[in-house]
Formats: sequence, structure tokens, C-alpha cells
Amino acid sequence: MASDLDFSPPEVPEPTFLENLLRYGLFLGAIFQLICVLAIIVPIPKSYEVEFHLEA
Repeated sequence: MASDLDFSPPEVPEPTFLENLLRYGLFLGAIFQLICVLAIIVPIPKSYEVEFHLEA
């Protein structure tokens, strides 16, 4: 009965170019969305420009 069990790893085909492109594209899209959400949550302090009036 123990000889009937097959513990070898399943044969998984290598991903194609389009599958890799989709995987990495979705990964980069998720990172971009996280950056956008963090940009809304964490405000960046604005730098105020100081104007100098020089008298001649």
C-alpha cells in the first residue's frame, strides 16, 4: 500500500513570456498603487519660496 503513493513533485510547465510579463506587470502595478496611496496618506511639507526685494 505504501508503494502506491507517489510523492514526486508534480510536473509544472515553465511559464511563457506572456505569463512572466503579466506577473511582473501586475507586481509593478501593485507597487505603483501602494506608492499612490502612501502619497495621499503621508503629506509632503511644501517648501515656501522667499522673495527678496532689493532696492537700488
